[in-house]
Amino acid sequence: MVYRGFVVFRPKFELVDGLSWFGRNGLKTVAQYSVESWDLSQKHVIESDRSARLIVEAGPGTGKTAVSCARLASLIHEQGVQPSKCWMISFTRTAVAEIRARLYGYLGEDSFSVKVATIDAQAWAIHSGFDAAASLTGSYERNIEDVLKLVQNNEEVQDYLDGIEHLILDEAQDFVGGRADLIQEIVQALNSEAGVTVFADEAQAIYGFADGSSRRGGGQSLLGRLQGNEKLCFEGVALDTVHRTKSMGLLRIFTDVRKILTKSPPKRGIFDEIKSGILRYANSNTLTNKSLAIDALPANSLILFRKRSQALEKSQFAECPHSLRLQGYGVNMPPWIALCFWDYQQSHIDMQSFAKRWLERVESRCPPEYDMADAWDRLVRAGGVADGSVDLKMLRTRLGKFSAPVELTNYDFGLPGPVIGTVHASKGREAENVILLMHEVDEFENASAEADEARVLFVGSTRARSTLRVGKTTKWTGSSIETNRAYRKVPDRYKKQTDKVTCMIEIGRPEDISASGVVGRAAMSQADAVKAQAWLADRAGAMVTGLNLKSEADHNYDFKLFEPGTELLLGWLSPRFRSDMWDVAKALTAGVERKVNPPSRVAYVKALGCRTVVVPPDSSELGSLHSPWAQTGFLLAPRVASFTSAGFWKAK
Repeated sequence: MVYRGFVVFRPKFELVDGLSWFGRNGLKTVAQYSVESWDLSQKHVIESDRSARLIVEAGPGTGKTAVSCARLASLIHEQGVQPSKCWMISFTRTAVAEIRARLYGYLGEDSFSVKVATIDAQAWAIHSGFDAAASLTGSYERNIEDVLKLVQNNEEVQDYLDGIEHLILDEAQDFVGGRADLIQEIVQALNSEAGVTVFADEAQAIYGFADGSSRRGGGQSLLGRLQGNEKLCFEGVALDTVHRTKSMGLLRIFTDVRKILTKSPPKRGIFDEIKSGILRYANSNTLTNKSLAIDALPANSLILFRKRSQALEKSQFAECPHSLRLQGYGVNMPPWIALCFWDYQQSHIDMQSFAKRWLERVESRCPPEYDMADAWDRLVRAGGVADGSVDLKMLRTRLGKFSAPVELTNYDFGLPGPVIGTVHASKGREAENVILLMHEVDEFENASAEADEARVLFVGSTRARSTLRVGKTTKWTGSSIETNRAYRKVPDRYKKQTDKVTCMIEIGRPEDISASGVVGRAAMSQADAVKAQAWLADRAGAMVTGLNLKSEADHNYDFKLFEPGTELLLGWLSPRFRSDMWDVAKALTAGVERKVNPPSRVAYVKALGCRTVVVPPDSSELGSLHSPWAQTGFLLAPRVASFTSAGFWKAK
């Protein structure tokens, strides 16, 4: 069936003749990369020659991620491209995590040889590999600038890039400014026989500007540069079939509404036009933030906000277990890893010993969605050795990296249930049921800024597979300090708070809790650490809502996290949190003569279960930890995620 220029198609599910859809060596052949049948546009991209240079227009729901993985599998298994000479670069860690999670199913062990990274991570790999003076102390932008110079002027870097056989660029519409400069230079530095596959959709270009501000960078977009350079020989193709949904209303959003965004240049009124289209075709459009009952939603329902702080505030008052999908609250490791290994000091573990620990420690507390056998297989892939056991040192080394193996990580931050997030953090993801909360928008500065916000609405609406409900939320009045910690001043309606300013404050950013703050010798005694870890183990799969913070003078005014009533110490928040609280205090009274001090105590701090923290074997932090964590490197930390009220008292 053809619908307004797009083919409405749902893949057929079937087994391949007698092979249970596995090809040679247990891996899938070109025709078998998935149980679904490829449509003609997908097949054209997947099977194109290794030296082809394609710019693939890939609208939402057209199978971009699956096609990009299958494209790699075709190049490696059918056309002889070496896995180590294949690069896949994306703009966001979300997309990278999604690709890594899928790639093993297409390539098996070869997937570990493919270089899959964000542009910032790949730039750092080049920088640190070819510049002895490279340092992480600068900004991401400085790193990009330094690598751009290396690509332009360093012969060793140019030889290195000359060895790439195929480059895949994902979400290319989001590369602007210096990152677009760098990608362009990398493409121009490739061997003339090297292929390039670029996936992009201008209607989903939402990362060229910050969470609430203006577009970053400037000049021509990466897509415009590649399309306009005849020497690079790019061919334009399109994935023209929507696979994500059967809903006719959603299909109208995926196709008709999308067409509005692809018109250039953007015109005034485009935001209202996109909003009206989404409201018209959504399953319902009468929800409000206050009428949204999260505890009545099916598990994995996705509730989307424009602002990270809006999602945090909704989470704070949610009474049912749930997860967060927010920038800054991403990849974390499930608690079962620490439960199994926190006190295991031998160098290797076999399956039988692991199974005993799993049954005793995990099954009754926080079993994940997979079973013990699957968990063991994941450990083996990360740290397995020839005799079938898992090398704990190797496992710690891999899990302690910035990019831990995706099969042993959670992308969402929290517990099974509905997912509360932002549009930006959910791009590239999808869910059966989506709720999109639209907030009031001020007058737009220009047509470009208006188009930016219109694309955000469109991306949010196209995360749905079955149902999309749209609602309204009030205009956001919060802000954030330089470290991006969110806060919102609570208005005193009755003018009674003469000696303090009440503020909602974000607690639980990744830098707030460290291993040394939880089981460090400077944080607490070993006996207290054992009690705290046992308390966390019993609540590893539960939501805890009544924790408190208290600033202690004899601990340099850092904030301790504890259970009120029992006064059980669970750990200390980092000095960074204390410093941020002072910065919030300054921001609250900017331009006012009488200043405020940070609160001495904060109540109603929420933890969405626990996560595993892994300290790699070569880390200097191990020396500051109590035993046995100093030897094992595995520990539990509460998944603190709060946006709670705090009183900032006026200084005397």
